[in-house]
Amino acid sequence: MQHGLHGDRKRLSAVRALTLVAVLLLAGCAKPAGTDGDLVNGWAAQPSASYTVPAVGTCVTGGGISAFEPSAAPVTTVDCAQEHTAEVVLVGTFSGPAAAAAAPPAWDSDPSRAAYAECSKAATAYVGADWHTGRLFPWFSLPKEAAWKGGARQYVCGLAEAEDDLFAPKARTGSLKDGLKDPKPLALTCVRLDGSDVSPEGFYRTVEAVTPVGCTEPHDTEFVGTWTAAAGAYPDAKRLNELASDGCYGKIAAFLGLSQLQLYERGDVYTFWTGLTANQWKLGDRVAHCFLNVSSKSKLTASLKDLGTKPLPAA
Repeated sequence: MQHGLHGDRKRLSAVRALTLVAVLLLAGCAKPAGTDGDLVNGWAAQPSASYTVPAVGTCVTGGGISAFEPSAAPVTTVDCAQEHTAEVVLVGTFSGPAAAAAAPPAWDSDPSRAAYAECSKAATAYVGADWHTGRLFPWFSLPKEAAWKGGARQYVCGLAEAEDDLFAPKARTGSLKDGLKDPKPLALTCVRLDGSDVSPEGFYRTVEAVTPVGCTEPHDTEFVGTWTAAAGAYPDAKRLNELASDGCYGKIAAFLGLSQLQLYERGDVYTFWTGLTANQWKLGDRVAHCFLNVSSKSKLTASLKDLGTKPLPAA
């Protein structure tokens, strides 16, 4: 995953086909005596490659599902009452020039970006609010090459509940449907950071895990909203940190009920962001999750919404 810390008001630290072709050339070979020349001996021809598409509302498991990562591993459809990792929110179909192509669209292509945009809209409608504001991440599956050659043109969109890092799936039972409608059981609220290289003030210079928790549980970080980067080439790590940290800074100030100058003067609330991986950007999703962050020495047990200029609550 991609994330960054913004400390001392301006200190940043970023963390973190095979195609096998067999060609058989049979040319100039005479039929041996005593044979009929029928290589298949009357056997039926093998069927074309099939592609079973899971229906909207069904759940799947397996397949190495992770956020914004193409995977060739198969998935298994299961009842949503059973443990699973993702839920299907849309099955779309490529059409026009994309469907006429000899191979499925590449991850970094206009057809894939258009398909993913439909996925994102469907995911938001499925859970009842912008899915980016939940403990959720998307699963986007393109047809494999063999299935494409067999005529498959469907892509599959799903959602998974996030566990550590917000990019890894949490095994769950039950449907995600309407999970961001009141009382919003899947809303992203507070998280606990774990890391290393801790500053004297108690801030992690290197973050290794981002674990969603309830705001009444001890935590040091709180979700304040999302920020969307402008379209363009994917920035290098330093520039990405600058853009996301500055974009999220305003979100934090508004969440606390402060001007950006007032937030700067506090000095005890930093900026943390996550998201904006290269594969995410390739699909046209340039959304970062923005968080306020306090020292790990000052564990919070309540939201800081509208804190203003008041001091941080005592641990």
